Amino acid sequence: MDLSRNIGLITTKQQKRLLNASVLICGCGGMGGVCAEVLVRMGVNKLTLIDHDKFEASNSNRQIHCNRSTFGKYKADVLKNEFLKINPKAKITVYREPVSLQNVNKILKGIDIVVNGMDQMLPSICLEREARRRKISIVDAWITPFASVFSMKPNDPHWEEFLGFPTRFKRETQITKEDCREALRKEVAYTFSHFDPYSYISRALVKRIVEDKQKRPSLAPVVWLSGVLMANEVFKIVAGLPDVGPAGIFYDQYRHRLMSGKRGSK
Repeated sequence: MDLSRNIGLITTKQQKRLLNASVLICGCGGMGGVCAEVLVRMGVNKLTLIDHDKFEASNSNRQIHCNRSTFGKYKADVLKNEFLKINPKAKITVYREPVSLQNVNKILKGIDIVVNGMDQMLPSICLEREARRRKISIVDAWITPFASVFSMKPNDPHWEEFLGFPTRFKRETQITKEDCREALRKEVAYTFSHFDPYSYISRALVKRIVEDKQKRPSLAPVVWLSGVLMANEVFKIVAGLPDVGPAGIFYDQYRHRLMSGKRGSK
């Protein structure tokens, strides 16, 4: 793979770090799919992809690798095949299973950075707690109508601590569905304190999403922008550049405004 056009915007040393980095992408649909492709094109040579879902028609509005030819195929398999067309020498491991407490040890073996593109709270907590035990940096995105990203290096507070989740003092096996709903409420209270999200999404809809009565709406510009931001944070962590941190950033794509996360907001 010819990466010569990267040099000048990144150094040869940074490029070598990317080539040697091992990145785990959890959730290969919207943000995860975009993030993974950007990383491959930047020169990340070792990827682990995990997703138990198959592409379906409802994914077509925002998932970059979803089209009629991929309906019914495992997302992780589709991504692997596409990435090998870009870089035939890439080392790509695929898991077609949900992230769980039972498999986090397996999927985190040899990983340097985790990208969490999942929507589900409990699998995210299981994954990210184990990553922190292993001192693996994490890149994630917030639930918000705006593009966003945040990162947690080993010495940063975890989002459970940062936002005061009710899960933070419980073992994974003790976390209830109501704990997860309350954690999501706290996340929404934090993320929706940035800009004016209720200009674009109704409070009633947000309430139904938090109560798990409706799936989250998802729009391609938000998903793709967030995926690119996630890939950029991976690059910065690998390259030793300052990362965005656990408070994150929010980009208002409607009015082209950028806001750093407010650390005191819960």
